[in-house]
Amino acid sequence: MDYPKLRPVEALPTQENMICLRDPQGFSDKLLLIPPALFYVVSMFDGRHSVPDIQAAYTSRFGELLFSEKIRKIIDQLDDALFLDSERFQQARLKAVEDFRGAKLREATHAGLSYEAKPAELERQLEQLFTAEDGPGLPDTARPSGRLRALIAPHIDLRRGGRCFAWSYAELARGSRARTFVVLGIAHVPTKHPFVLTAKDFQTPFGRVRTDRAFLDQLSSHCRTDFFEDEFCHRSEHSIEFQVLFLQYLYRNEENLSIVPILCSLPPEMYLGAAIPEHSEVEEFIEALRGTLEKADSEVCCIAAVDLSHIGRRFGQNITLSPELLKEVEREDRAMIDRILLLDEEAFFRGIQQEQDRRNVCGVPAIYTLLRAVRAEEARLLRYEQAVDQASQSVVSFMAGALYGA
Repeated sequence: MDYPKLRPVEALPTQENMICLRDPQGFSDKLLLIPPALFYVVSMFDGRHSVPDIQAAYTSRFGELLFSEKIRKIIDQLDDALFLDSERFQQARLKAVEDFRGAKLREATHAGLSYEAKPAELERQLEQLFTAEDGPGLPDTARPSGRLRALIAPHIDLRRGGRCFAWSYAELARGSRARTFVVLGIAHVPTKHPFVLTAKDFQTPFGRVRTDRAFLDQLSSHCRTDFFEDEFCHRSEHSIEFQVLFLQYLYRNEENLSIVPILCSLPPEMYLGAAIPEHSEVEEFIEALRGTLEKADSEVCCIAAVDLSHIGRRFGQNITLSPELLKEVEREDRAMIDRILLLDEEAFFRGIQQEQDRRNVCGVPAIYTLLRAVRAEEARLLRYEQAVDQASQSVVSFMAGALYGA
């Protein structure tokens, strides 16, 4: 391979002053650790630089010779890990997509990693999130008010944000009579279309949750675009999987529980100030979702599975965390949350555009969709938190919120 090309992979700093490469799309489960000097080499795997080009650039940067055999060894290692855009990867990709499309279930991919894999241990883990100090207390689904129309919950790892999840779902138990839940997750990988559907049921350690195919059929009938085209993105995406766990925990004895799994990913140009074309796929889908919700045969609740700011070295920002910086992040987050609580999707999105999303608010697509698709009269912030990682000098913020009707 004379002109190696790296696929879209994540590069994360580690405590050992190494760079960890991983595949967010889930085609490869490998983790590769490389030192900063070799990361420079890998950063030039863009399909435009030849091996001699990379040698020359390395010598100019570091004043040392880098033999072509060493570069080719790196190329082989990355190709074996399916990190390069190569014939090997294309074959593996085709098989993975075909296998997923042929599968009856969307299997749990984070069990044993982000949460307990055994049902009894998982139930205890979730229960402790509700009963922990500063937790909301055990949820009560016996006499819901019926006012809750939509929920905002985190999608961060349960070990860091689990208590905030509990605040969201305790309010869901108190406020909603729905047993069908439209879950607006986040596509953390590039997609062809801004929304991604799947009709697969979801499997977790608690069992199987049915996907409401009648709702999906009605939704799809109002769309010209095939929003199932990027379906493979659902295979390893965690944002919906985590919500399913809490829904099963709340309604574990009810057979009529169902979900409508939707991944959201707005076009990048929208963040830079571009208006939404009147007949764009974004408009097409949101209008279809709003209409399907209004015509649903039974009560349906929407859940936006979102995190807020992503600040720090893990996200490509060369900064040092400080109490002052964390306060500034919270101040800006709360200003954004205020716009959400006003149920003003235009003000919310204008704020993101004005700052060109410099805080990396990954929840924007789902929050924007939620505010436009759900008719609500009131919104409330239930909890705000930050998960600080001193090792990578990074912070992720998230919230629990609720939207209510009359």
